[in-house]
Amino acid sequence: MKPAFHTFLVTTMALLLSSCGLEPPAFVGLPIETRFAFTNFSLEFYATLGVREHSDTPAAFRQVPLLPPGATFRGTFLDFTGSGCPSSLDLQLLIYRRANDEVPIGLDETEAVEAAPVIAGEVFDVPACGVQAVETYTIINWETEDGVARVKIAQDTAIEDEIRNSGIFDGIDATWEVTGVDPAIADVVPPAPAAIAPFGGTVMLAGGTGVEGIGVLLRTRFRVRLGDGDDDNDPDAGFGAPIAFTTTDANGAFSFDRPPGAYEVEFFSDEFAFRPDAIIVESPIEVIAVVAEPL
Repeated sequence: MKPAFHTFLVTTMALLLSSCGLEPPAFVGLPIETRFAFTNFSLEFYATLGVREHSDTPAAFRQVPLLPPGATFRGTFLDFTGSGCPSSLDLQLLIYRRANDEVPIGLDETEAVEAAPVIAGEVFDVPACGVQAVETYTIINWETEDGVARVKIAQDTAIEDEIRNSGIFDGIDATWEVTGVDPAIADVVPPAPAAIAPFGGTVMLAGGTGVEGIGVLLRTRFRVRLGDGDDDNDPDAGFGAPIAFTTTDANGAFSFDRPPGAYEVEFFSDEFAFRPDAIIVESPIEVIAVVAEPL
């Protein structure tokens, strides 16, 4: 229902009821329900996040699935906290090292991690809907040096301004920095890996015929900390080493089995050029279409 029509309808009903000597009913706004997104922009470490509503009688943390580099998990606060829009949050971050780090991420069939986290920490009473009911409350684990995790929360919102002004985290960047392992949560078992969301596409000639045997490479996105106190410092970001490789089939089709996240897909051949030769994608997405032009 459009806001203007809703206002007109409510006003008209109130006038009619009033003319009959009746009290108009009180109209209550619909409850707000917000979402959150946790992204792991590390180059090599796996991450999970525990989420709960801040309370004097806190519930147990609920963990998101274990995210490989580049992956994103999206959920609702209602599912994770029982509140559609919690006033503030408690967060628990755990970072795990891969068990088979000699194998590229996308080629490691199990993608198993070590049992104990290499970084583990908690933070309490982080501002949320008590400041602003954002549509999606973002939490991003950024690439950084070994032994330290840096997390950016609700970036570029009034919530981030409140986090900065409150002094809950040290420094102008207003990042949650976690160093080492909190003994109280050192034995938290890694959750199940994030679900797969296959994505792919087709490489074809300008006339629509698929091209077989085209090499397709996949990289994961990473980001490092913003220098919020330096106006000349743009966000540092890029894509890591290749994690998976495939070739197009007889119909020019290709696909990758990865969790939802941010990736770069590159195309190469000795016989063709491509428009475009690389695509930045955020899965799950629609099918990718690339045009191959004979050299």
